[in-house]
Amino acid sequence: MKKIMLFCSFLFFGVPVIASAHVKWFIDAHEVTKNLHSQTPLYTWGSTEVLTWSIIVLCVVVFFGFLDAKVPTPTRLLKFGLAHERQIRRVAQTLLGLFLISVSFLWKIIIVPDFHIVGTMGLVLGALQVLVGLMYTVNWKPQIASAILFFLTIGVTLSFGVGALLENALLVSLALYFFIIHAPKDSFISTRLEKHSVEIVRIGTGISLIVLAFTEKILFPELSLSFLDVHHWNFMQQLFPWFTNNLFVLSTGFAEMIFGILFIMGYLTRTTTVLIALFFALSVVTMLVNFNMWEVEDLVVYAAAILFIFFGHGKTKFFHFIWPNSKLQRS
Repeated sequence: MKKIMLFCSFLFFGVPVIASAHVKWFIDAHEVTKNLHSQTPLYTWGSTEVLTWSIIVLCVVVFFGFLDAKVPTPTRLLKFGLAHERQIRRVAQTLLGLFLISVSFLWKIIIVPDFHIVGTMGLVLGALQVLVGLMYTVNWKPQIASAILFFLTIGVTLSFGVGALLENALLVSLALYFFIIHAPKDSFISTRLEKHSVEIVRIGTGISLIVLAFTEKILFPELSLSFLDVHHWNFMQQLFPWFTNNLFVLSTGFAEMIFGILFIMGYLTRTTTVLIALFFALSVVTMLVNFNMWEVEDLVVYAAAILFIFFGHGKTKFFHFIWPNSKLQRS
């Protein structure tokens, strides 16, 4: 059953995601959108391609929902996660810290690729970002670091609009996660929110993926198409000559949407995480080997992936309260 499920996952939406990247890190998104947005139609909402992918999304999500109710949780992995909970959280926290330090020195940006470290304000915020990264890495007052990261991310992303904030929902959710787990054990935050901590990260991950699918592919295809003009990743044309760049971008967007929905619903979270982590790893290696560029932004994804691999969907699933005792949940 698991082998069939993995194969179907790859067949439905795995292949396009291999070439998925956060394209705004590699192009001038503002200039591309300004010059090409009105000149780059993708597909209409009623086109055959969009309707076909919409049906695929529905089928895959429902399929994973039923599988989630049937496939047992890997007992050894679950026991390992419970026995080494503190160490696992520490690894994820370190990855988040390394991300903040890396983007400061390697990319010279603050949270988002459009916010460069220039001027007095940029230097101050950049230093604050490095400080938070160091606090996470050495595990010094991580709850305070989480509060700073939360407000820093909110402030920086909102200066570029609500869309930028939603694109970085994963980073916001990780800040909330580490704030919650480092709260005193007898505090209100710990007793009321700790059981929801992994779910918060899972939902944040799903929101980020879905929003990126729209803001970089479906609604603004010129961004991904400009990326493909430089980085020729549409390998699907070698298999199917009719698989145009436009179709490749559309497929990638809907694939990210599927992953996002699966994370939000909490269906087979470990399997979904392994799939997307492998695809992101292939993307990182490709960019590093072929283009000598490191996708440092993926460290955030791996920080969340560590949590999902060992803790699964977490202790709660929000939709269980909406539709209790449905067939789409494990008994």
